[in-house]
Amino acid sequence: MLEYHMSKSVVTVQRALRAKYAKDPPTDKTIRVWYTQFTETGCLCKKKSSDRPLTAEDDVEWVRASFLHSPKKSTGTAAKQLSMLKTIVWSVLRKRLVFKPYHIQMVQQLSDKDHRHQLDFCLQLQGLMNSNDHFLEKVLVSDEVTFHVSSAVNRRNVRIWGSENPHVYVEHQCDSPKVNVFCAVSSQKVYGPFFFAEETITGVTYLDMLQNIPTFIFQQDGSPTHFHCKVREYLNRVLS
Repeated sequence: MLEYHMSKSVVTVQRALRAKYAKDPPTDKTIRVWYTQFTETGCLCKKKSSDRPLTAEDDVEWVRASFLHSPKKSTGTAAKQLSMLKTIVWSVLRKRLVFKPYHIQMVQQLSDKDHRHQLDFCLQLQGLMNSNDHFLEKVLVSDEVTFHVSSAVNRRNVRIWGSENPHVYVEHQCDSPKVNVFCAVSSQKVYGPFFFAEETITGVTYLDMLQNIPTFIFQQDGSPTHFHCKVREYLNRVLS
């Protein structure tokens, strides 16, 4: 506070604090609030708070009832309906009610026909296994993946724990060299890895790879390369 009183410069105070403590200094607004409090009270101590919560119990119950009735509403909508500040609604949810915001998960919609198809598939698979002891040896589980030479980072899989934000940045190279790889696994062996020479996997390149695999049975996802007309023609002819 003496530094600010003498210089009247927030920037000077911030530089002094940064040099002394080697960390980001408080904001200009915080420094001015501290200075005003010190000149008025002679102390920077926090005011003694009462044991009584800042939010009334009736308000907490109103927030609880509102979100139990409609848990998908936003805090902004609840604030308007309850005539409260959005920050108060958020504070009640997180601190008083200990509610957490969970994300919805998208799954494929299934109809009654789908359930019947699943049962028919299981019965058909059991029949094939009973009639052929080597049936499962031909079943493959496969997938493709792209590896970037520049070591591209998947942000969803990276966490940095600490008391402060380290502000870590990773430079990403646009259109970096990459390689596409296919691999399949059965109960007996691993097929691959198969490296595609092309930068992009098309139906034609995918078909060329399939023709190098011996007799097999496997299920594909809905990738465009898997659904290519030539790929479907080949699979229908070989696996029928």
